[in-house]
Amino acid sequence: MQINQLGFLFVDVVLLAIALIVLIPVAVLFLECCAAFLSSFGDTAETQEARPKVAVLIPAYNEAAGIAATISTILPQLTPQDRLLVIADNCTDATAEIARKGKGYALDFGLQSIASDPPEVIIMVDADCICQPDAIDKLARVAIAEQRPVQATYLMEQPPNPTPKDSISALAFLVKNLVRPSGLKQLGFPSLLTGTGMAFPWLIIRDVPLASSNIVEDMQMSLDLAIAGHPT
Repeated sequence: MQINQLGFLFVDVVLLAIALIVLIPVAVLFLECCAAFLSSFGDTAETQEARPKVAVLIPAYNEAAGIAATISTILPQLTPQDRLLVIADNCTDATAEIARKGKGYALDFGLQSIASDPPEVIIMVDADCICQPDAIDKLARVAIAEQRPVQATYLMEQPPNPTPKDSISALAFLVKNLVRPSGLKQLGFPSLLTGTGMAFPWLIIRDVPLASSNIVEDMQMSLDLAIAGHPT
């Protein structure tokens, strides 16, 4: 009987430990969501900072079907002093070899290509994203004013006749890329970069190691920048 009691006690302790481990991330998510609903979900305040010189980098991998739409939403927002660089994997020069290694390598190649005449702000946009009007201008101004990385709200738009999977994906993007960052901002904590719609002052991004095949390069970049004293 004593052995059975000890066995049950051991199982209880193990289950309690597992429950506590699971409770921590759940509690963090709950706190972020509660804080988010106390925020206004509004846009970042406007800044009077002068419009800086901008370079927009678009790493593209087999994005022929949608990249034209992406570019068409960005070009009207650029000034004559700005640049738009698409780093594609279907070129005949070394760019293709670099881009095939992963998004991090493509972005690193893009930075190196403009290092001799750098802009004030680098903005990174994925080739399958649509930029809302004035997004580039606002990202650039806030990045210069704050002298920190800036992350735009990155959401998934559902197709005309969404499937349950489409709806779940859109909800997941909403929670991850709008609700949680809003909660973190309300609590006074920095946000994570989400991989697209990211703006960086040149003096900050030039020293960040991007050439990596890491599949979560945006999270790694967030940590590297925060450790270096530049939280998003």
